Amino acid sequence: MNKKLSLMAASLLLAGASNAFAAPSADLTVTGLITPSACTPELSNGGVVDHGKISIKDLAHYTKLEKVTLQLKVDCAASTFFALKSTDNREGTDISNGPDTLSLYGLGLSADNQKLGNYELTMENVLADGTERLLIESVNGNTWFHASPDTVWQPGWMRSVSAPGYIPAAVQNLLTDLVVATAIKKPIMTTDEIRLDGSATLDVVYL
Repeated sequence: MNKKLSLMAASLLLAGASNAFAAPSADLTVTGLITPSACTPELSNGGVVDHGKISIKDLAHYTKLEKVTLQLKVDCAASTFFALKSTDNREGTDISNGPDTLSLYGLGLSADNQKLGNYELTMENVLADGTERLLIESVNGNTWFHASPDTVWQPGWMRSVSAPGYIPAAVQNLLTDLVVATAIKKPIMTTDEIRLDGSATLDVVYL
């Protein structure tokens, strides 16, 4: 047997050994659902809450500013099961005047890394297709809870309108007030202006 034939025989023998002692396998399945109904969210005033200029001398240690109400609407091409999910784009910069920080959105940091405060979001006067509806919320899209008008909207949670049994309802047009409650922690005295830099994203999640 020449060298070439010997190498081929060795190759076949190794291949046979590999098949005989194959490791257990795991299957991966990728699924999804393409929906024909697109939904478009929109916030009044371009989604901007501007508290204007605030003198540091007018701030207490922890000062609550006047609440601002924006109008939030979602228009879909047809009745659609969807929720709105909030994301805090300044995560980790919030600061509270109490123990509960789960419901707070951050206002960013000053140039010297001072935390500036926080804001909370609530939803009032929820109308779905022109009818007043109950609001529900969920952290995972599987289990839903009633959310009253004074229930703060926690970052990372989803909100939808309820069908009987506290499950999401199919909606074509959603209209609600989004109330923004901002509080500022008085920063250490500085000669520079400090800009509040809160930012959140509201995403449509199809259910």
